[in-house]
This record gives sequence, C-alpha cells and structure tokens, in this order.
Amino acid sequence: MTERQEERTLSIGDAVRFSHRGRTIHGHLLRRQGRRRLATVIDAGETLWKVSEAALLPSGRARRATMLTPQDAARARWRVGDPVTFASSEGARQGKIVKLNPTQARVRSGRTLWNVPYAGLNDAGTGKGRLRNGAERLTNIAAMARGLMDEHGLDAWTFAFLEAERRLGDCHFGDRVIRVGRAHALDASEAEIRDTVLHEIAHALAGPEARHGARWKAIAKRIGATPRANVYERRGR
Repeated sequence: MTERQEERTLSIGDAVRFSHRGRTIHGHLLRRQGRRRLATVIDAGETLWKVSEAALLPSGRARRATMLTPQDAARARWRVGDPVTFASSEGARQGKIVKLNPTQARVRSGRTLWNVPYAGLNDAGTGKGRLRNGAERLTNIAAMARGLMDEHGLDAWTFAFLEAERRLGDCHFGDRVIRVGRAHALDASEAEIRDTVLHEIAHALAGPEARHGARWKAIAKRIGATPRANVYERRGR
C-alpha cells in the first residue's frame, strides 16, 4: 500500500506530516471539517494547522491517545450566554458570547459580531458561580476516560472532547475516537460523565451495526453503563 493510499485510513490521534513553505510539519490529526475535506492538525508546540486532508501523510511516529489541547483549557472557562468585556480597535466593548469556536469566542456587542481570542475576554459578571477550574476538570475527565478505554481494550482508539453544546458524547468508528461533550463534561456529575464514557465504549465494542439494540444493551450492562440511548447522543460513522 502506498503512502497516498494509507492517508485514507488516518484516524483521529494518528501521527501525520505535511509540507508547509518548504519544511515538513509533524503533528497529530485533531479533527476533520466535513465537506470541505479540511483537517486540523496539532503540532508538538500545540499550534493548530488547517490542512487539506489530501496533503496529510502518516509520519510513523507514536499516536496521541488523548486529544486535550490548550484551546480546550482556555475555552473551558466560558459558556454561551456569558457577559464579557473585551478590547477592540474601537475601544473597550461589552457583549455576550453566542458561540464557542476552537480558538475564539463569537461575541455579540450591539448589532455586531466579534471574534475574540479567549485570552482577550474578561468576565463581566455572570452571578452564576461558573466553574473556574474548568481546565483541571477536563484534564481529570480525560484521564478517567482514557483509563476506562484502556481497561476495555480500546488502546487503539483516541479520546477527545466534543464541541457541540447539546451532545453528551459520540463514538466515531471511522476515526476510532470516543468523545464527550465539553459542556456536559463541565456541568454534569462525575457519575453521569462516567456513564456517558461507558455508553460510548459499549458502542465501540458492539460495532457500528448494533446501534442501541440488544447486543449494545448487553455489553452496556456488562461494563456498567446505563443501557438506554442518550437524548442528544448521535454516533458518527
């Protein structure tokens, strides 16, 4: 099999390389951008690169078993709807977060939408007692999930966090990745998050055709997951 053929089998967490302005960049596949056939690669310095999937080649280096990035940590402090202040070319502004993108928040200030790096946001006072140690919590959850995946034989799979606000988690067979929703990870109890991870592990063990049928339910019961479908879960293919 040629390298060009091998690129089609790349999974999240796999080590990859690509050329950029005459030099070779090494990193790991973090996510795909669907129809545009773009991929996000994270390099050794934790810098994110948007790259055409066709340009990626396997590097032969060790895969990354857990995809927890500095951007995840920076974003963990904020929620959609939070009031914030930030500096702009027009001076200090105040607004509300309407979307949490990978590296920037989308903030509505008056009738204008601004893309603001997380480091440039200041809390305008939510009064909600929002979780402040979000980065530490995500680290602990990633370690828990990784331990459960290894325990159940998913050492060739990767764990990552899911950006969709209303999704508890998913299991993507093509990319061999189990993900837990970031908002769910930050807001739910440890027991609920553990159950979500085991729910997705049961999908990985049961296979893509099992869905939430009898085979999946039997495996879910065996490994300690609640054998029912999550309301907002949607499994990738």
